[in-house]
Amino acid sequence: MNALVLYDSKFGNTEQIAEEIALALQEEVPTRLASVDEIEDYGQALWEVDLLVVGGPTHRHGVSDGVRTVVECLDVDALGGLRTATFDTRLRGAKIVTGSAAVRVSRLLRRRGAWVVVPPASFIVDGREGPLHDGEREHARAWAQEVLSAVGVRARTAHESVAG
Repeated sequence: MNALVLYDSKFGNTEQIAEEIALALQEEVPTRLASVDEIEDYGQALWEVDLLVVGGPTHRHGVSDGVRTVVECLDVDALGGLRTATFDTRLRGAKIVTGSAAVRVSRLLRRRGAWVVVPPASFIVDGREGPLHDGEREHARAWAQEVLSAVGVRARTAHESVAG
């Protein structure tokens, strides 16, 4: 299994969360971390992965332009059963007030045939430009473990890590 963590970040908070997720995934499966600006051919990039994790900041109650551009450039059914998970960074508060990019991105991915394997996750920033709220990096690593579990990847025990 190969994973791609694809993110958009304006102030660096979403990038920090994406890095934590990628590090946690990398402990179990080969994982590539990339900004939406780094990939030229999304079709090719997605062809090479079994798990796609997409994240971005919540902008105006919705999806950032960078993430929206990536997803909307894909044809309907382009993701044909690809396992996906979505996350966002947003201000503290009820989603009805703050919005959630992750919820909206998961809908966009489903419309293109993706299988969203876990509920969308939100990571809290303390102000419009951050920083991340205390504990959100750890939250990101724990969420990545949930994603792995949902796709059937069992975390190795300490004994297996040393032996294998």
